[in-house]
Amino acid sequence: MKFREFFRSRLFFIFAAFIGLYVIFAIKFNQYNDLWWDAASYIGMAKYIFSNGKLGLFEPMKTILLPIFLGIGWKIGLNVIYFGKILAFLFSIASLAFVYLIGKELFDRKVGLIATIILFFNVLFFIFIFRIYTEMLSICFILGAIYFMIRFSNKPSPHYLRYLFLFLSALFSVLAFVNKYPNALIIGILELYLLYDFCKNKKLCYLIAFNVFLLPLVLPFLISNYLLFGDPLYLFNLSQEYFKSNLGHFYDLRTFPGIPRLLFENTDLIYFKSLLYLFNILLPFMFVGIWKIIKDKGERHYEKILLILLPAIVFFCFFEVFYLKQERYILSIFPMISLFIGYGLSKFNRKLVHPALFIYIIVSLIGSSLFFAISVGEMSYQEFFINPPINFSCASVSTSDSRAVMNYNITSTIYEVFDDKWNGGNILKDNPDCVFYYSRSSMIKEHVKIFEKMNYSVGYSRSNGVGLYAVFKKEEGKIVA
Repeated sequence: MKFREFFRSRLFFIFAAFIGLYVIFAIKFNQYNDLWWDAASYIGMAKYIFSNGKLGLFEPMKTILLPIFLGIGWKIGLNVIYFGKILAFLFSIASLAFVYLIGKELFDRKVGLIATIILFFNVLFFIFIFRIYTEMLSICFILGAIYFMIRFSNKPSPHYLRYLFLFLSALFSVLAFVNKYPNALIIGILELYLLYDFCKNKKLCYLIAFNVFLLPLVLPFLISNYLLFGDPLYLFNLSQEYFKSNLGHFYDLRTFPGIPRLLFENTDLIYFKSLLYLFNILLPFMFVGIWKIIKDKGERHYEKILLILLPAIVFFCFFEVFYLKQERYILSIFPMISLFIGYGLSKFNRKLVHPALFIYIIVSLIGSSLFFAISVGEMSYQEFFINPPINFSCASVSTSDSRAVMNYNITSTIYEVFDDKWNGGNILKDNPDCVFYYSRSSMIKEHVKIFEKMNYSVGYSRSNGVGLYAVFKKEEGKIVA
């Protein structure tokens, strides 16, 4: 598509509408200032990495790519929250572009357009456009790896372009992995596709080249692990140990109750509910699209199976097995689902397609508006930790919420206060100047007594009906025993 033609096309209208809605929601619901827990953790890691450990807090369970991006913005003096929001928005734009391009390559332009619209208006996708989380990066990198593998399979001329597309696919695969470790699954899927290509064309050079490209791309990650922790796979192994300790049986649909859910309080069948509610009226067309992909063994049949259907199944099953479940974990397969639905819809008359899309869009806009309206009411919670209403200084802080990292020197995060078994262990060890506390535990009164025994007094407290906000200040002249 030529540059001028783009500005006259439906695709331009879709992206213009996307940008317009983003701006409206950002202003209407104050989303440019909203900061969620994990986002603050990534910012804390960014500060830690770019201050040589003097500021922020490093959480080795979290991946380092997003903190590196955020740290660059913070280091050059930009507002790190705004910078992170813009970063997530740009990656979401790139993700939508990849969905269109993949749809156009494997199906046709119509399927690409429909899939782009579906993903754009999906409630969960739209919510995480405003979040400084790894989700938008993951979607973009996974789609990029798939798209460039598709371009490789087109057998472009001149011949060196095949190697260029293989390199780009390897690059996006490694970025996806470093951004979130389970994304390593996409590397295995692409290896499987190249093995199929070898069996079909009897050329081993491409499979070898892809793996040769992977090695230097993943080396910075391995080297940094070794220099920081003495083990090239330290962060990855730590993640695997966590996975093994939390692994439930397949279809053991219980999930850890301490993790709040975004949309659904009842966590049984959470991923099936996510698909049912978030794609609602369009979900039947997903099954039509999948059936047509499997049944119609036409042009690019195995590419559709191996590069679109297989990743969706593998990622869904992986996170279904994983003990911790949140809706956002399967966001990476939403582009594939959008393509299935787009392909299914393309088989029907526009008299059915247009009303179905219209209802889906209206339901999604209402759902997004309700969610953001509710989240605005929760901003007092995050503001408490970013700027607590106190008139005394806190040189060092232990906190039950990572958002304190925005303005304070954090010595530890006391997540245990959400448990009934908390006994103040981290406070004794770190001896902070102040403790920022919030808990809904039934043991709140006992927690207060624990602080008093450790020579902390209440500097500020407020109940919101379900929990207690408090700042505990170490009493002058007293040292924690």
